[in-house]
Amino acid sequence: MKNIDWNDLNYFLATVQSGSMAAAAKLLKVNHTTVSRRISALEQQLAAPLFERTATGLSITPLGESMIPYAENMRESVNAMDRLVTADKQELAGTIKVTAIDMFGRRVLAPVLKEFLDLHPHIDLELILQDENLDLGAREADLAFRATDNPAPDLVGKRLGRFAMTVYCTEDVWQQYQQEPQSICAIDWTENGPNTPDWVEEYMPGLKVRHYCSTINGIYELARAGCGMARLPCGLGDTTPELIRVPGIPLYQGMGLWVLSHIDLRNTARIKALRDFVVDRLEKELPLMEGQCEKHWQTLERHREL
Repeated sequence: MKNIDWNDLNYFLATVQSGSMAAAAKLLKVNHTTVSRRISALEQQLAAPLFERTATGLSITPLGESMIPYAENMRESVNAMDRLVTADKQELAGTIKVTAIDMFGRRVLAPVLKEFLDLHPHIDLELILQDENLDLGAREADLAFRATDNPAPDLVGKRLGRFAMTVYCTEDVWQQYQQEPQSICAIDWTENGPNTPDWVEEYMPGLKVRHYCSTINGIYELARAGCGMARLPCGLGDTTPELIRVPGIPLYQGMGLWVLSHIDLRNTARIKALRDFVVDRLEKELPLMEGQCEKHWQTLERHREL
């Protein structure tokens, strides 16, 4: 048997992980025919099928099942070599893949990244904004800004602070609530389903949850548009002129915000430079993030007038 192409094994693992060639193609950002061709090539090298093709989809064969742990070990070895090569490059040049929570990345991180890139014109950026965590060990990203209280043991970094949250609505919604409480509703996460938010049960019993959204940005936009009351990060609510804090509801201390990289890349020059730069800049934003700047937007308006 000839040497097996690692790339073919990568397509095999992606298909196993995602359950179909179409889903694997989406995961790997290639077309469906590429995945099918690479898996067929691997099966030809092995002279044995890895999947049974049926009318209802793919079914992995016993050989395919037995190959999974070996392929996973090879993937980890390839990723480790990739991290080793990256860590050895000490010039302030090349691409840095940064992942962040969507809301944080757009409203806080992007201006800081612009400032850093202006200082380092030979560094290119790939910014991945999503609320799901990427695998830093697999080099899906080099640097992560992650909401967590328990970073994985193979990651190193620093906790920048802790997200504070409270309940916000527009002034009109608050005035209407004062007159007709039953006419106002709450906005909540889609994943919470029928569960009543704790802040509703404790501070505003009787308030109905009628609107849901799957992202914090969506909840924010609904609240800003006057659709109801919602618990939001203070870094969002306190910088928005259309929103006020709902009186009588204290701050809720959410998860910590960490900047993290894989332990193998902790001393890579360009990654360390960006990490240190962002940490230095964002420490100035901590009072806002931790809910200590309720009238922040009014301060900004006064600065603009001056």
